[in-house]
Amino acid sequence: MFVQSNGGQYASLGIGKLIARKGSICSVEYFDAPTAEPIIHQIESGSLQRVTLAGQTRLYHFDEAVGTWEIGRLLDDHGDSQLVQFPNGKAKHLKVEAVFVRWARAIEDPTPFLANRINESPRFSDSRSAFVRSQTRQRAASMGMSALLASAIELEAHQVEVVRRILQDPVQRYMLADEVGLGKTIEAGVIIRQCILDTQQKCSILVIAPAALVAQWRRELANKFFLGRCLDQSLHIVALDDYGRIRALLPGATMLVIDEAHHLTGQKTGMGDRIYADIAAASRSIDRVLLLSATPALHNERGFLEMLHLLDPTVYRLDGEESFRRKVESRQALAEIVAGLTIENALYLDYTIEQLVTLFPHDELLLEHAGDLRIVIDTMPDPDDPVLAEAIGRLHAHLSEVYRLHRRILRHRRRNIGGLTPERCGAEVVRYRSIDRAALTAALEDWRFDEAVKLDAEGSEKLWGDRTRVFWTLLDYASRYAIADRQIILPIGGEAAMIDNHERLATINRCLGRDGLFEDRAQALLEALTPLVRSRVQCVVFCSDPPTADALAQRIRDGLKIVVDRHDAGHDAWTMFVEADDHPVLVCDRRAEEGLNLQGGKKVVVHYDLPLNPNRIEQRLGRVDRYGSGEAVRSLVLACEDDPLEVAWIGYLDTALQVFNRSVASLQYLIEQTVREIEPALFTDGAEAIVDLTASGAGDKGSIAREIKSIDQQDALDALGAPATDMVDELSEVDADWQSLESDTAAWLERTLQLGRSDEARLPAAGAVPFRYIYSTSNPQTLISLPEFLAQCADALDLVLGSRGGRAVRTIPYTFRRRTALSRVERANGIGLLRYGDPLISGMAALTDADDRGRAFAMWRFVPNHIGDPLADFYFRFDFILEADTTAVMGVLSAHGRDTSAAQAAVRRRGDMALAPFYRSIWLDRELNPVQDMALLAHLGRPYNVKPDRSGAFDLNLNPKRWQHLLQLQLPELSYWRELCVKARSVAEDVLRADPELIASLNRAEHRAARVDQGRLGQLRVRARTATTEGENDELAFEEELAAKLRAGVRVPRVRLDTIGAVFISASRPATDQISGGI
Repeated sequence: MFVQSNGGQYASLGIGKLIARKGSICSVEYFDAPTAEPIIHQIESGSLQRVTLAGQTRLYHFDEAVGTWEIGRLLDDHGDSQLVQFPNGKAKHLKVEAVFVRWARAIEDPTPFLANRINESPRFSDSRSAFVRSQTRQRAASMGMSALLASAIELEAHQVEVVRRILQDPVQRYMLADEVGLGKTIEAGVIIRQCILDTQQKCSILVIAPAALVAQWRRELANKFFLGRCLDQSLHIVALDDYGRIRALLPGATMLVIDEAHHLTGQKTGMGDRIYADIAAASRSIDRVLLLSATPALHNERGFLEMLHLLDPTVYRLDGEESFRRKVESRQALAEIVAGLTIENALYLDYTIEQLVTLFPHDELLLEHAGDLRIVIDTMPDPDDPVLAEAIGRLHAHLSEVYRLHRRILRHRRRNIGGLTPERCGAEVVRYRSIDRAALTAALEDWRFDEAVKLDAEGSEKLWGDRTRVFWTLLDYASRYAIADRQIILPIGGEAAMIDNHERLATINRCLGRDGLFEDRAQALLEALTPLVRSRVQCVVFCSDPPTADALAQRIRDGLKIVVDRHDAGHDAWTMFVEADDHPVLVCDRRAEEGLNLQGGKKVVVHYDLPLNPNRIEQRLGRVDRYGSGEAVRSLVLACEDDPLEVAWIGYLDTALQVFNRSVASLQYLIEQTVREIEPALFTDGAEAIVDLTASGAGDKGSIAREIKSIDQQDALDALGAPATDMVDELSEVDADWQSLESDTAAWLERTLQLGRSDEARLPAAGAVPFRYIYSTSNPQTLISLPEFLAQCADALDLVLGSRGGRAVRTIPYTFRRRTALSRVERANGIGLLRYGDPLISGMAALTDADDRGRAFAMWRFVPNHIGDPLADFYFRFDFILEADTTAVMGVLSAHGRDTSAAQAAVRRRGDMALAPFYRSIWLDRELNPVQDMALLAHLGRPYNVKPDRSGAFDLNLNPKRWQHLLQLQLPELSYWRELCVKARSVAEDVLRADPELIASLNRAEHRAARVDQGRLGQLRVRARTATTEGENDELAFEEELAAKLRAGVRVPRVRLDTIGAVFISASRPATDQISGGI
């Protein structure tokens, strides 16, 4: 009987045949190919289960009457016997002993099939080859990163570069540090998906994010990366403050991703410290670690060290804070030198080069790049000379790679990535008057002045601190313009130790409760929104507290008679604002300031209030000012002219920080320090403190400009250069030719294996209507067994439809066109993208690799004007796939104790990057000489066609019966056909490996790999020379050995035979009629 192992090392072998049993040990025979020796394993009976073969299962049978193998498909399994349908309508009842089922392993070499005259129609071979070639081309273009093409994302060069660097590294521990808005989450999403694909979901991925971002992460991973069914199974998204769940998941995690990682290191409470310690301890043994943070190291040395410690605890010890601080500070001199390494400074680069050579006299690669640049500038090039730009770029890239804080910090800067993020184009200030606000301002100023005068005379430090905190709290409440709440400050009023003059405080309390604070401001907002809504601009309105946001949303609905969406993290109704153009206003409270993605289109950010922390205003603008956005982002700011402090604050934000004109995300630590310093100044000096702050911070020589310059210089030293445009050229070219991808896929899946296809008419799309594939059990029946299809393609099936249990098994909706998958409607409906790496494509590829159909073909080609053997000439065709041989590289991983699944997958991808896999076809004549005549090659390569063309030529598939007719022609080679096929296979590979064009191509690939290695190893040598631990030296030794073995694998690549065929060409009509036999 047929059996299958239900677990353990033999489960992946698929179906075998139980041939003997001794006690609890069973002998199970696995069948690979007709002439191959059976593979027998001894397996415990408890881990075996009986298998009832499914309809359409491919069965092999040796027909002893004619001495040949034949293949059929199962019609019915009767237990001890099977009803098998063979070609040409012949059906037989056969005993289990007489039939064989291929195991689940891929066919390594199809030669035994042709040698035993087991072949299908060339139509199978043609369509299968089209599918496999398409997959190989996509794999080559995506450099083996199967998670990339099938994700519903734009293919951006800087993101592909980050993903490439990580996924080809056996040690995948990185910080994604792209500037805010460049798409770090997308980069992380691709890497997460790749982990799931590499491990076939045998992983546990823990993503830790601020609570406000959890829902956003879940949506992104489900909608863009199609990982919805992995959520809460192999993929867990956990809030940073959910300490219990984090601790429960950490021990089993195989990949750790921490978004906004600076929040983790910034937690100074007891519980926050402990969770950091737990994560740091667990991360040492986790294969893959990704930290997402765009925060600078300058003025954040401790926090940055704690992040780097998670990546590399050996090199970045927590007790080395002082040395790390000195390292950051000492880089400033180098950062200033590198900042001058620009085309604009071409006339002064001699001095810059001298400084670098003096600083690093032992950096051989730097000296080489500096010498090359000196040669270029000695020619007095024009500023736009590409040779100059390239020489500067090489030197700059080397400095960045070697001297950034850690080589696994990957940072792109907005200025290097043109066109992907919008500019900010300032703020429109809407001024209005309010009697109630004037009263509140006067009450606050009276209390402040009175308290300050008293404390100036006799106040202690503690009293000064108490009054400062109270005043700051009052200002914070006042800045919200909240809907009236007369109890709002009573908790403060109850603390007698902090409050002296309760009568004045009561006055402030009454003023805070006046309706005019909200009503006057809301009316000014309505008047400002009216022209924006009319011009079809979408407005995102931010205010601080939820009740005020609720009231404001209703006020806008009632006043403007329009649809107003209210953001709510717990529900998705508000997302209509993103998806529909006729939803003009979204009202958000403070909870939406972090984690919301609202990019795209023409939007205005409306600040109902202006918090006294500029980082919050930066966060608001960052919801819209992001990767993938549309037009430049404008702000609309409300300013009550009766509040001098608010007017001054707007002046600081607009004039000094310029937050409405540029991102100030890199200034977050300076801003935090400024906020701490401004608290006491506001209590002592009132609005004048902000005026003074503006004066000291504004201008090219102000404190803010100086800080930006320092941070920019340090960032520039760590930043990656502009990504090479050719990196995604081929990827984009392959992806854009979606019609060819569809044609090549449909030829195999639809027209050959007979999967049905049903358009999704409810989801119209220009030029590419989404569709589903359907497994059909009726005529025409899909030519794959249902259990195999369900097992291999499970993640592509629409579980909502209950497809696994119904007669019509349906996939999720799909499209071949990326623009369709990226559209709002299709993304909301989970439309998959059929590319290399998609679960349906991967599943069908696995089934294809294990299926003999299309691997071997044989045909008789009648050509009336053929000149040659009067009876027939014949030729062999061999389709080879060539790829880098990574066998020896895997040995390096084992030798260095790095033989993890992540490292193995990374090495395979590095092989694809060094030598992109490709197809090569070899034709041999009957004497096993390579065919080089172009006219003959054109005849041989013509598509299979059973209908006569104008010359009368046509083709016949050599089915088993026609093979018997062919044998009667007594062609001499047919008497030793098996031996001839085996010999031809060997000769074909020898011919391929000796091909001068191939040798030259491999030499070029090896030289490219050597150049890449020269840069990588040269940089590691410099880092190792200056390292204070053995970590860098170990890394260098590992990479040197890895590089050498990989170059050898490029020089002598792996050659795999994909398809073998035989074409008999004849001009003899009688012989052709005899072959045809009337069939």
